[in-house]
Amino acid sequence: MELKNFFAAGAYDQGLQYIEKSKFYQDKNERLLTLMEKGMLLHAKGEWEQSSLALDEARTLSAQLYTVSVSKKAEKALLNDNFDVFYGEIYERSLLHFYLSLNAILNYQKTGKRDDLFKARAEVLAWDSFLNSIKEDRLGSSVYKNDLLLKLYGAKIHEMMATREDRQIALQLYKDAGDVIFKNYNTYPSFNLNYKEFKKYFSKLAGLPATEVKKKYVAATDHQKLLQSYIEQNIARLSKPAKKTLLDLRTPVTLILEKGIIAEKVADKNFYGLDFLAKEPIVALFVADVLGLLPTPNSYNPGGAFLGIGVASVALKSVGVGFELPKILNVSAPKQQTLVITTPEGKEVLTKDIPLINPLGDIAEEAVFEGSAWTYTRVGFRLAAKHASAIAASFATYKALGGGNKGQNDFLAKNAALIQYIGAAKMIEESEKADTRNWSTLPNEIRLIDLDLLPGNYHLEITFGPTEKISLGEITVTAADVPLLFNVRKN
Repeated sequence: MELKNFFAAGAYDQGLQYIEKSKFYQDKNERLLTLMEKGMLLHAKGEWEQSSLALDEARTLSAQLYTVSVSKKAEKALLNDNFDVFYGEIYERSLLHFYLSLNAILNYQKTGKRDDLFKARAEVLAWDSFLNSIKEDRLGSSVYKNDLLLKLYGAKIHEMMATREDRQIALQLYKDAGDVIFKNYNTYPSFNLNYKEFKKYFSKLAGLPATEVKKKYVAATDHQKLLQSYIEQNIARLSKPAKKTLLDLRTPVTLILEKGIIAEKVADKNFYGLDFLAKEPIVALFVADVLGLLPTPNSYNPGGAFLGIGVASVALKSVGVGFELPKILNVSAPKQQTLVITTPEGKEVLTKDIPLINPLGDIAEEAVFEGSAWTYTRVGFRLAAKHASAIAASFATYKALGGGNKGQNDFLAKNAALIQYIGAAKMIEESEKADTRNWSTLPNEIRLIDLDLLPGNYHLEITFGPTEKISLGEITVTAADVPLLFNVRKN
């Protein structure tokens, strides 16, 4: 949380110092997370080459971590995730490629080194390769496996290469973007009012005609409609032969806007049933007795004992052990934003709505939810096993102290066993805290907008309504035939 506060305040140097001094970030298990956070702080500072050094190391480490053998993963299933190495979510690993490419293109525009332009394109290709490598394992699930940002940002990078071949690749990426929206981004509430139904029946949708899917499971939001229009305009532009027009006097400008800070990752309470213990009558009887669910001692008889075991079994089926799983506290839905461009003298030049590309709050929420759903059984079973061991130990104490016999010893035995179990249960709960580690300095949303501007100086601001405005600062547009890219981060 401290690091997010530094980042939100624009205190990037203090954030870097915090990382260097923090015992948490210096832990070897947190190496990937440390590199991600450091890379983002340096990116926000405009130190793109230093940022790329950290992010490139993070990418290499991430690839190494995901080559962990199946046997190693099986061993780690016995441990709490907090004691494991931080691997990062798929969307976090994916965004390493984006920021490496973005750093390269920004540095190219600063220095004019063509090597950086080629690095930017190479990173787009590596990004595409990475996503292709994970798609097969995630088929049939709505979980993150494709990125609209890759298509649209990647198209701009290919346009900046200014070759006929790259222009054709850019055109195809714009066409692919529409497919990604339909198949993948309709699972997000920012794009589809029927996102719950779309996710619920996702595995069946591939077998239905597209027209039926759109009719029954898609209700496009204003964000999606604006983005579809943006994609169609770019497809139309690149589908026509290049001709000299008066617009050639203007420079094509692409603004990448990173806004906010990604939603917080928190611990969410869950429960796992102990019904499998009910298969052991003696254990069921003991647990029910400790819980006070059996008939009174004076009524013990074969029928009463049988009734008691039956009650115990029912009780165990309704009892669950508590544990935590992570979830994203996504409370900030993206708003419609309008870009207003003025001259230094305050004269309005252009007003244009800004398409939403990546609602990272939605993406993170779904990714973490899917991960927690997969983890639920593994962690729940591990916890249940621990509780079973604790119950067995307390049962042994109960018997050792004379439990089950009439008289004072039975009372003492019950109390000792109960105290022992309660103590063990608390220790188990403390050992099973949710893994809430995440790349905390990512933006909450990424937007992209195209403009055509005469060379000159401009002031940018975004509006959310009649009164709410945020200044994005100044830009200087130079004469250019290929897109000139500007990146703005507003926390």
